[in-house]
Amino acid sequence: MSLLGVGPKLILFTILYSFLLEKGIKHYNLDITLKPLPYNFLIIMGSLLIISGVSLLIPSFIAISKLHKADRLYTNGVYSVCRHPLYASWIIFIVPGIILFLNSLLSLTIPVVMYFIFRVLIKKEEAFLLEKYGEQYREYQNHAGLLFPVIWRYKVVKEK
Repeated sequence: MSLLGVGPKLILFTILYSFLLEKGIKHYNLDITLKPLPYNFLIIMGSLLIISGVSLLIPSFIAISKLHKADRLYTNGVYSVCRHPLYASWIIFIVPGIILFLNSLLSLTIPVVMYFIFRVLIKKEEAFLLEKYGEQYREYQNHAGLLFPVIWRYKVVKEK
């Protein structure tokens, strides 16, 4: 499996859903703004989400790209509580932040759909990692959340 994992497929399905959603919004002329919230508030919240997402994305990508070349399982840093922080940065932070900038209520369904697509696609990546790293990965699965950090199960998994 490549360094990108199931990311390209996730992006493709997300773009397809977003395109269809936008066509439906225009076709039915739906009023979809987040009216009760001031736009300045949406910009601030969107900015905070994007900054949080990028703060998670960059160190996660640097760590995993170095160790992908070394062909080792990485279970330190943010990877100690979340097995897929790169996907988490997009689904939980960056995409919702961008949507807040757009002030679109219906578009808030995009990260929800992304999450369900992720849950379907990630099975292949998880199976690949389990086959490649065996019991070490199984132990890692028991202590680190798939997408959301599972702090109460936190345990350092020794790297080989």
